[in-house]
Amino acid sequence: MSHRIIRAALATLMLILMLALPGLALAHGGHTGPAQTFTQDIGPYEIAITIEIPSGAPAPLYLNIAPQEDVGGVTMQFRAVPRGQPFAGAAIAEVQGLPGTQGIYYTELAIDRMGDWELEARASGPRGSGVARIPFTITANPMPAGSIGLFVALGGLVVAMIASIITSLVGQRRTKPLPGWLRWGIGQAMFACLIAAAIFGAQQFSSIIQNAQAASGTIPTVVGRPHANLAIHTNPGTAQASQPMTLTLNLSDGSTGLPIDDLITHHDALVHLVVISADGGFYAHMHPPRSAPGQFDAALTPDRPGRYTAYVEIERLDSGIQVIARDFMVGGTTSVAPPTFQGMGERTVNGLQVHLTANNAQFKAGKQATFTFSFSQQGKPLDDLQPWLGMGGHLIARSDDGAIFGHIHALGPMAPAGLMATGTNYGPNLQFVYTFPQAGHYQLWGQFRRAEQIITVPFAVDVQ
Repeated sequence: MSHRIIRAALATLMLILMLALPGLALAHGGHTGPAQTFTQDIGPYEIAITIEIPSGAPAPLYLNIAPQEDVGGVTMQFRAVPRGQPFAGAAIAEVQGLPGTQGIYYTELAIDRMGDWELEARASGPRGSGVARIPFTITANPMPAGSIGLFVALGGLVVAMIASIITSLVGQRRTKPLPGWLRWGIGQAMFACLIAAAIFGAQQFSSIIQNAQAASGTIPTVVGRPHANLAIHTNPGTAQASQPMTLTLNLSDGSTGLPIDDLITHHDALVHLVVISADGGFYAHMHPPRSAPGQFDAALTPDRPGRYTAYVEIERLDSGIQVIARDFMVGGTTSVAPPTFQGMGERTVNGLQVHLTANNAQFKAGKQATFTFSFSQQGKPLDDLQPWLGMGGHLIARSDDGAIFGHIHALGPMAPAGLMATGTNYGPNLQFVYTFPQAGHYQLWGQFRRAEQIITVPFAVDVQ
């Protein structure tokens, strides 16, 4: 067997190994593993928590905490237990919030086993306190298809190469050459193992690519599950204007009636909750914390009496996005003036100049409309808008009767997940595309984030 053939086989072996073995995505400090981001309102504080899921256990559970606002003087505590076990006695990791512009806080907890877990996050500070319980699962990464065949083929190739080298050395020391059939057999075995390794390596590489595409949403994985039912409750039972209240969402499976605990993060949150009063004067876009399986509690203070609609947007595992609307009533009296909604043009919001334009002078049902928000301050265009929930901006559209609801994201690239979003900026122009399904009067709210503050730009349009 020629040394050139052996060197070629070695080079091919290295190439196959490079293609077959998956790469590792590195986070801060060299941490590895998939990450999930959960944005929730923990009491009065909106905090995005990125959990780096370990590939096995025991292992450290790394937490990256990104407050979406100033958390000066806020104490954040975290502890994790296997799902169903009490939190009492669990080890606590504590982070103290600093005033001013927020970055990323880091901490970690110890995980001692595989399976389903819950992370409890508490926040307590000058404006109040709250708690959220976040479910996560640690599972062993499945071996890609073709792995066993690949390892057997690579092992056989190594054995054949060693045998080839040994026979070559023995042949050089003997005066009588080794039988030709022996060299031929070893060469054929090496060739067969090389072909098998290439086939199984390509199969494994293809499996890795498909899994990555499925995880990123490139390949749809929607299988379908029963729809979710939603019941809402207010505490106090008869909510009053200008008084704090808690809106409890109870999600149950439409088939079994059991609490739903298979929600997955959709744009960095388990639940997107939008609450709007009948006249549109009260508007809140929230991400309530999970307090128990299928239960989420949102704290809010309605500013006027009347009918309110809660729009709940969720996504279940291996299923699609579902938006559920439920009404509740608020009593009492208030002196709040009826709302006024501006149309296109310029306005000042949070000290910023926002110029709103559209591609059409008139809006027509079934015809695509493009809205452009241009941000400036003291005549200088702004390009430091921060991502919120993974996007440059969000636009909520609702018909006057509340029957039509749309949640639209800004055009352009999504922000990278977790830590990688740090330093990502948008502006000065952000665009949204929406097609109104029918004629009528619509109220809309554009939402953006800058300097850890959410900027809400309300406006209204008539659609013919």
